[in-house]
Amino acid sequence: MFDVSFWELLIIGAIALVVVGPERLPRLVRTVGLWAGRARASFQSIRDEVEREANAEGLRETQKALKRQARETEKTVSDAVETPASTVKSAAKEATDADRPRTGTDGEQS
Repeated sequence: MFDVSFWELLIIGAIALVVVGPERLPRLVRTVGLWAGRARASFQSIRDEVEREANAEGLRETQKALKRQARETEKTVSDAVETPASTVKSAAKEATDADRPRTGTDGEQS
């Protein structure tokens, strides 16, 4: 996050020692550490929440795509089943028609 080198920390520590004094410096460091930890935890919590939302949106998109694919597959299967069924029905009708005796225009069988 922040790129702070050793020398920068040393200078900040020396200034804090002069400004705050040696008696209150340990308590100040503890307090600053506590606040830094809380800030880090808050940022992590926010980051996790944003990632969960992004992941939830991705899952919704995936669910929509899967439903769309399922409908297409169902239509393909339905078409594949209906085509042979209609072929069988028409073949059965032709066979039934072929078995019936044909009559001419004057009522005689041919």
